[in-house]
Amino acid sequence: MELKNLRTFQAVVDQGSYQKAAERLGYTQSTITVQIQQLEEELGVPLFERVGRRMVLTEAGEQALPQARELLTAADRLLECGKKGRTLSGTLRVDMAETLLCYRMQPVIRAFRERAPQVRLIVRSCNCMQIPQGVRAGACDLGVGYDMDWNREALEVESMGSYDIVLLASPDFAEPDFTAPGQRKKVSLVTDEPDSIFRRRLEDYLRRREIELDVTLELWSIETIKRCVMSNLGFTYLPRFVAEEELADGRLVELEAPISGVPAPALCAWRKGRWVTPAMELFLELLREALAEGEPLSAAASAPAPDPSAGRACRLK
Repeated sequence: MELKNLRTFQAVVDQGSYQKAAERLGYTQSTITVQIQQLEEELGVPLFERVGRRMVLTEAGEQALPQARELLTAADRLLECGKKGRTLSGTLRVDMAETLLCYRMQPVIRAFRERAPQVRLIVRSCNCMQIPQGVRAGACDLGVGYDMDWNREALEVESMGSYDIVLLASPDFAEPDFTAPGQRKKVSLVTDEPDSIFRRRLEDYLRRREIELDVTLELWSIETIKRCVMSNLGFTYLPRFVAEEELADGRLVELEAPISGVPAPALCAWRKGRWVTPAMELFLELLREALAEGEPLSAAASAPAPDPSAGRACRLK
């Protein structure tokens, strides 16, 4: 039984179609078709059936999938046995929430590059609904973001600290009261995309308080949002750490309201049951130091990388 056919089988499941699996693996779609046919012939059962544009597992496919994943995990572990003591290599894909990527991840990425220069690191900015979807689909190895009911049945999830989310405005903001219910305020909410955890939380609060706003400015950059708020074009709701400098020098102020200062847990997730590679384990260690434990990364950056043969399946803490 060819491992490449098992990897193709897993990719089709994770990506949802032959075409997306081909893009993920760097094959043509016809190659994917041939490899799945070869695997089905070996097993003597069909693994997929088409429902609309998606390839859905048959009952036999459902039974075969966990065994295929187990075999591939064992094969990956076996391949690492010959790499003991060698430099970490391969590719690591990480999806992150924009605020964490822009304001908390630079020390982590810098330390990772110093300790694993041969690893191809791919980091993408994603919203907190996309992140767990990407982890489950195999589009990324690790996802780092804020908790939006991430499915613990499909994901291993580790806490990476908690951050206060606050209402921010210019010192000249005219309507600072967001406590009294039943208001119509002639101000603008300056926010990001609709699937943002911060926007959803704030809009839910405003609905419950029956507070109506005249305008919503929907922007897709945290820095742009901050500049608009500092220019007194409206107010926003973001983690306090993204505006530490502006709060310290008075360019922004924190508005008082029951929702301001409510913490949001930060999480790191990977697909349940998958082997945590040495590169993933190193990145997780650096995340724990930077986010959860608060230890400086200067010493971590100069420390030796972990033994590549020591990759392990981490568990929820």
